[in-house]
Amino acid sequence: MIAKNQFKTIIDLVNQFPTEQSCHHYLVGQRWGGGYMECPYDDCQGDTPYIFKDGIRYKCKCCHRIYTAKTGTIFEASKLPMIKWFVAIYLVMHKKGISSIQLGKDVGVQQKTAWFMLHRIRKVLGNSEDEILEGTVQLDETFVGGKNKNRHWDKKVKGSQGRSFKDKTPVMGMMQQNVYEFIERPNKVEPDKIVKERLIVKPSVIKCQVVVNTKGEILQPIVRANVLVGSTVVSDEWWGYQGLKSTYEHQIVDHLHGQYVNQLGYTSNAVEGGWSQFKRSIFGIYHKVSKNHLDKYVDEFVFKHNNRTFDVEGQINVILKQSECRLRLKELKAIANANRQKSC
Repeated sequence: MIAKNQFKTIIDLVNQFPTEQSCHHYLVGQRWGGGYMECPYDDCQGDTPYIFKDGIRYKCKCCHRIYTAKTGTIFEASKLPMIKWFVAIYLVMHKKGISSIQLGKDVGVQQKTAWFMLHRIRKVLGNSEDEILEGTVQLDETFVGGKNKNRHWDKKVKGSQGRSFKDKTPVMGMMQQNVYEFIERPNKVEPDKIVKERLIVKPSVIKCQVVVNTKGEILQPIVRANVLVGSTVVSDEWWGYQGLKSTYEHQIVDHLHGQYVNQLGYTSNAVEGGWSQFKRSIFGIYHKVSKNHLDKYVDEFVFKHNNRTFDVEGQINVILKQSECRLRLKELKAIANANRQKSC
């Protein structure tokens, strides 16, 4: 069993998993918690397997089918060594992510293989438990797709200013604000003086979703499905949020007239700062994101924000624990083809 905080760096990670068997054993511990190894097949309830000599394969005593710790996860059917997957997960958790070209160089695979690995990992990042937001929740939308002024003259899109998204894809975000607590403590320099310090009791949580447009009929059902009734919601003056007062305490910040904190002290600056971080990863790492797969990049951003208080080991463990999902290449191609037909 690996002790806590044993792979803070990528060198530690590689040293801790020198063999394929060590990787599988660690995945077993994260997936089944060191308890009963439940058969991964849906039609079987067995929890006691025979163990092969290689320490990797198992045979269910109930249905007599052979499986490994990878069965039923994003790693299933992958011929890559597990250490390459572990290193890929480590690199994905960089603050701004990693491109498929760079990942291919770092783990020694082709770019198309690295691209498929990244989308599989993003599938897991979007597999987190659904959480209802409460307290004070900031609402905002952003548009992904580049600025019209930066395009060549023959590629500019007419009428794409402001909230128009002819050439962009809208994303709706909801951020539950930090919950603070004030404590009194002696001043470190002058112990006779008492100072008040603000501590974060509960870090902010964000939820985002790619939307077809920013009309009220689209935005408001999303808010009602993800924010606890009676909470305080803070938004700008966009008319798509009108009507939330019947369910929530709705605070408006009038950005149109240069207001960023309203009379009662409410603001939406935090969620807008989140958009800034999200777009920095696109500008600096990915450069261009296809609208067909934008939701996966949004899931990556949301996971990193909501798990930012964990160290790298904790983040990897969370990913391994929720890795029980599949994503096949034909599914990715089907998504791309479906969206292509819609745009025609």
